[in-house]
Amino acid sequence: MNFRSLLVLAACWSAAACGGGGDDASTKSAPHVILISLDTLRADRIGCYASTDRTGASTPAVDAFASGADRYVSCTATSSWTLPSHASMFTGLFPFEHGTHGFKVDKLIDNAYPLHPDFVTLAEALQRAGYSTAGFAANTVYLAMRWGLGQGFDTYEVKRQPAAAVTDRVLKHLDSVAGSKMPQFVFVNYMDMHRPYGGLTAEELHRMPKEERPDELLEALCVQVMNREEPAGELGDRVLGLYDAALTQLDAEIGRLLDGLRGRGMLENAIVILTSDHGEAFGTHGIVEHGKDVYEPLVAVPLIVKAPGQTEGRAIDDRLASLVDLPGLIARTIPGEAGAALTEEFARVPGSHGVTAEIHFARPRDLQLYPERFQHERTAWRDGRFKLIVGGEADQLFDLEADPGELENLIDQEPQRAALMRRALERFLAAGAYQGERIPPTPANAHQLKEAAAIGYGGKDE
Repeated sequence: MNFRSLLVLAACWSAAACGGGGDDASTKSAPHVILISLDTLRADRIGCYASTDRTGASTPAVDAFASGADRYVSCTATSSWTLPSHASMFTGLFPFEHGTHGFKVDKLIDNAYPLHPDFVTLAEALQRAGYSTAGFAANTVYLAMRWGLGQGFDTYEVKRQPAAAVTDRVLKHLDSVAGSKMPQFVFVNYMDMHRPYGGLTAEELHRMPKEERPDELLEALCVQVMNREEPAGELGDRVLGLYDAALTQLDAEIGRLLDGLRGRGMLENAIVILTSDHGEAFGTHGIVEHGKDVYEPLVAVPLIVKAPGQTEGRAIDDRLASLVDLPGLIARTIPGEAGAALTEEFARVPGSHGVTAEIHFARPRDLQLYPERFQHERTAWRDGRFKLIVGGEADQLFDLEADPGELENLIDQEPQRAALMRRALERFLAAGAYQGERIPPTPANAHQLKEAAAIGYGGKDE
């Protein structure tokens, strides 16, 4: 079983850092850590990432934040849905290493493995380094405690709310710890880019005309693209417009959160990471929404990192980043023995390793509705500008620089390159493949089933 070892951490942290972190000299100078996960946000809809001068969204707060931070031009999510990607953010491991991903089923159950408790999470490691740890998540389905991602949090609240309410919860928490000498680790998950876009409540949706409801339009788009296999057309543009409008609203709340950190004197001495767990498709490759494949609209995510004291922005385009890099980037900002131990525990940083994106079967609803199409495993492997996808019906090779839309499969034109990349991927997967215990998912209760249905994961009979 390849669990992350606690021995290095136990050996390297001083007694003061572990037992009385607030009084340790290195802990006092340690930066706050703020990790913001914008659920379902694809990178190219943000102004500073857009390939053209304009997108349908206005993102002045995120763009201003990026102007004083490191913006990784290419960051790949480790999967195209929430649970495996957040497990990677928290462990520094790919899904094939931590084992928290889907599995094959022939009936409608929640086919995903929780994170095994023996893995060391970022929250646990920071907690042992003297940090106060708090998480505020709006994704009540796959960030719920039953999936194991709450490990190491002193406070871990999961409640489906629009962005404004999430920001209020976080700022209230920051006020409650204002007198603490301990550095703070705060994880924030916004859900407004996920169905139904804009964080709309059931009551708000029911008050809208059916032809204007985002959930109804998404269902219609799914039928048009995935059932009838027709182009997304005007309906796709309309749904994308709702997504962009939700991003504009969310951007304002990100600005309010950053202003709240600044007003409380926390932003200067903080590492702030803004990212996403996966993207969203609106008809590309015959796919709507996410969790179904590893094409770029589903796995190309933003990664913007402000180091403590940083004021000048940089666009980093000379190395590929992944969500597994988040713990390592954080570890390198923490001083003293605790920082050294964290750096050894979370060794990966952008450019230091191979980059994959994985899908281990689709979500239950998609397996129910489209069993033949999504009952498979697919893995993408990046080698500079080239991307190889293996699994499913046929392997694919794309030149993302010449063909960012992944429209021309070069597998037959470039057989030697494809073979070299395939061997590199096989070596990478074999080196860290998870061999440990698989924890079966806890059956969802009535409330959890209702929450799943509310964000589009319910079965067709629900």
